[in-house]
Amino acid sequence: MADAEGIATITLRSVALRAGVALRTLQREAGSRDRLVAAMVQHVLSASSPPPTRAEDPIGTLTQLAEHEWTTYQAHPWLVSVMASTRPPLVPAVLRTSGAAIEVFITMGLDSKTALNRYLALSAYVQGMGLLLTAEHQESVRPGTSDHAWWSEEIRQLSRTGETVRHRWLAELADQPQAHAFDANTCFRDGLHRVIPGLVHPAPA
Repeated sequence: MADAEGIATITLRSVALRAGVALRTLQREAGSRDRLVAAMVQHVLSASSPPPTRAEDPIGTLTQLAEHEWTTYQAHPWLVSVMASTRPPLVPAVLRTSGAAIEVFITMGLDSKTALNRYLALSAYVQGMGLLLTAEHQESVRPGTSDHAWWSEEIRQLSRTGETVRHRWLAELADQPQAHAFDANTCFRDGLHRVIPGLVHPAPA
């Protein structure tokens, strides 16, 4: 239900109605919407284990962990809006997946606080890109203007207002036939291979 319609549609009442059970029964089982969502997170993240960590290859390990998180968001776009929070549900599966990355930073010699900060920076990148997946998913199920038509109209408007003259990169994009074709995977991986080395290697003095 959340995969198809989004996390906003998940309430105790809507789930009870979809499952064909009494609302009071679900209330006794789940307790609250927050607990229900936490159980959903645990179920989704428990379906697959994070890649094994390799102390001798922190960049490779962190890349695999980030790819694993990204793949999970692709399968369950609603998950990113739940996890992109300073207070995510700290269910066992969340602690396992986040702990795997934190341990990589600790094995590099960082203390727990610094390791957590590095993990949060990496996760913020993955989750930020994941929000684009959510938007992409919402646009794909919403009837209306195609990406090509939207981009063409925007470029016409920007040309009329002179923005393509003031911003030459817009004019260059306008001349590219596939400029409207956004690919979240390409953007994600292009940035990931730059973000992770920056988190692993010490900053220059």
